[in-house]
Amino acid sequence: MSLAKHNTVAAKCDVAGCDNDAERSFNIKQVSKTNLSLKSSDLRNVHLCKEHYKEFKKQTKTDRELSSIYD
Repeated sequence: MSLAKHNTVAAKCDVAGCDNDAERSFNIKQVSKTNLSLKSSDLRNVHLCKEHYKEFKKQTKTDRELSSIYD
């Protein structure tokens, strides 16, 4: 039995000036809290490569800690 391979085309990073393959995707509201400049502002989900994902995690660390305490 073979598995269905949905989304086999690798998405590219949506940060301006980056053409790396995306590792993760996030809601635009989450990414808009950071200073990452995006290629387009009319996206629903933003794809981030490995290095921009690390930067995203660093910039949203305190927000994520606070939300885990109060949720």
